[in-house]
Amino acid sequence: MKKKSRIRIGRLLFVVFLFFALIGGAGYVIVRFGPSLLPVLSQITNNEKTAANNTISHEQDVKKIKSQNALDEVDVSGFSDEELRQCFYSVELDEKLLERLQKMGYTDQIGAGKLRYVRVLYYDFDNKPTIGELIVNSDVAGRIENVFFDLFLHKYPIGKMILPDAYGTRISESYADNNTVGLCFGLTDDNKGQLHAQGYAIDLNPLYNPLIKDNGASLSVFPMEGQLYLDRTVNAAYFIYAGDYAVEAFKKEGFVWKGNVRGMNDYKHFEYENAPHTNSSSSQTSQPGQVEIPDEQASQIIHDQQNQQPEGQQQSDGAAAGSNLQPDQPAENQPAVSEIIEQPQPEQTIPQPDPALPQQPEVPEQIPGYEGESPMPSDPSTDGTGQE
Repeated sequence: MKKKSRIRIGRLLFVVFLFFALIGGAGYVIVRFGPSLLPVLSQITNNEKTAANNTISHEQDVKKIKSQNALDEVDVSGFSDEELRQCFYSVELDEKLLERLQKMGYTDQIGAGKLRYVRVLYYDFDNKPTIGELIVNSDVAGRIENVFFDLFLHKYPIGKMILPDAYGTRISESYADNNTVGLCFGLTDDNKGQLHAQGYAIDLNPLYNPLIKDNGASLSVFPMEGQLYLDRTVNAAYFIYAGDYAVEAFKKEGFVWKGNVRGMNDYKHFEYENAPHTNSSSSQTSQPGQVEIPDEQASQIIHDQQNQQPEGQQQSDGAAAGSNLQPDQPAENQPAVSEIIEQPQPEQTIPQPDPALPQQPEVPEQIPGYEGESPMPSDPSTDGTGQE
């Protein structure tokens, strides 16, 4: 009995010794090799795909995105910068794209071989990645890809980006819908219509960043719905200022922002600074969808903008003084600056339509006091709505 008892005690002591030896060994391994083992253990226990599998999966996702339509929302979570960049590309125009161009008013203003269809991604106002499309000149297609890739990486918000064929020849409706555009037709000289018709200009978030032209006793605004956003002395969402990131992104690719030209502030407009000179085929300055704001209201708006700048957006002395001259740009090409002269205006009575009479087709809304050219198109084959 004593012999068996001794054997059992020996076994128990051995088990206790072995237990503490294992505990000590495990502690030593953790202290000695723990930092290098943690990443390995993390990958072993991680249920997500490995980097190699992600690359294969995202390649398929990129192909899927390329086959989707503009304005479709996409999921790009986990994409590398290289994979994202593949979603920004340009191609030559095919027959289907040429048909879409014709709906916009394309009549060989520029050879189709000089144009490129550009696909990009952008974050919409709901912060969702979305497919966008533009047509631009082949000289700047790669630059436009880079600009919008840069804006996408910085999650710059853009309202909408689709070819304006959805609006037919009614380009003012595209602008009123806050649609970012490149190549388009039917714009006036004030809106740099020739540059847009040649594919060298981009108008970004145009509803919130309208053209505001000082006519002396009044302001012209395009699109006319943009008159809700005339007060540029506040830091409002989607406003483009001199220090805005979009200005910097376009500048890096050789584009000039025209929002800081005194007397002709086109906050939406970016144009390629090395674009070939284009002769205007029309002296038209009145745009369908453009509104003119008369004297007293215009004077107050301009006075406020000249004497205030939004906090954190102070411009340089040259910009504040209205200087926008480039070293190789003559002064006569700059927009004229008119002094604001307040003049008393007679009260005007706006005739009301007789409900018993048939109503006329709607035309772009005008503010009383409009004295510009007729907003109706010069082509007698159209009725002002873009329909034949």
